[in-house]
Amino acid sequence: MELINGREISDEIRLQVKEKVQTAGISPNLAIIIVGDDKESLLYVGLKEKAVSFIGGTVQHLVLPGNTSRETLLERISKLNQDPSIDGILLQLPLPEPLQAHADEFLAAIDVNKDVDGFNPINRGRLIYGTPRFISCAALGCLDVIHRSCQTTKGKTAVLVGDSFDVILPLALLLNKEGCQVTVVPEMPMKSSLPDADIYVIEKGHPESLQAHQVANGSLILDVGFYWHYDHSCGNVKPEALSGMEGKLLPVPGGLGPILIAKLVENLYLAAAGEKD
Repeated sequence: MELINGREISDEIRLQVKEKVQTAGISPNLAIIIVGDDKESLLYVGLKEKAVSFIGGTVQHLVLPGNTSRETLLERISKLNQDPSIDGILLQLPLPEPLQAHADEFLAAIDVNKDVDGFNPINRGRLIYGTPRFISCAALGCLDVIHRSCQTTKGKTAVLVGDSFDVILPLALLLNKEGCQVTVVPEMPMKSSLPDADIYVIEKGHPESLQAHQVANGSLILDVGFYWHYDHSCGNVKPEALSGMEGKLLPVPGGLGPILIAKLVENLYLAAAGEKD
């Protein structure tokens, strides 16, 4: 099983975006809203800031306490929407528990032209008609890997495991529009096999649980789950379990994570340089 290096793909995408930014003579400005002090969220914010800096952009942090009210957060989003110096707005998730029930409302409040995460329900809904202003970075990252690994997706079969609005559902639509036969499975079974397919994208499962007999030999497997398991980060697949198989694997860590951030700065460039809806 050949391992796909997500960091190499990420570096390539970021370099391409940097060149586009320099050619356009712009400096994209991203506003990141952080509510609370979750350490893991702060780590991801740091990685995103480095990526934005690499392409020649800037990041503006809006740090709010964990007990911020719904009304205050909506007011801050509104101000960023109206600020012409801000090209993209990112609400760092997950939110503190008291605000989680309002997450869709906050995402819907972000201007669709600044929604570089692609999480605004309007952008998500418009994907059905093929006219979103922005698409989820995770779905774009998966599609990029699939395109690099397959000469064409038309006529291919794909099994997507999960039900998330940021990966599985948008990716299913994107692949379907390219003529790929897509099957969505809500959750990875513990022992039984998945349907035979050319492509597997496995998000919702169990840490390092996938076995060779559960997927077709020679397939492309994208592991997009993430767990902290026995003091190490991992996905649904332990690469050693598939070592005797043919095919390709996008592993965890070092797989989708870096690519996702590269797609974020790509969206940010498009927000800064593109036409408004």
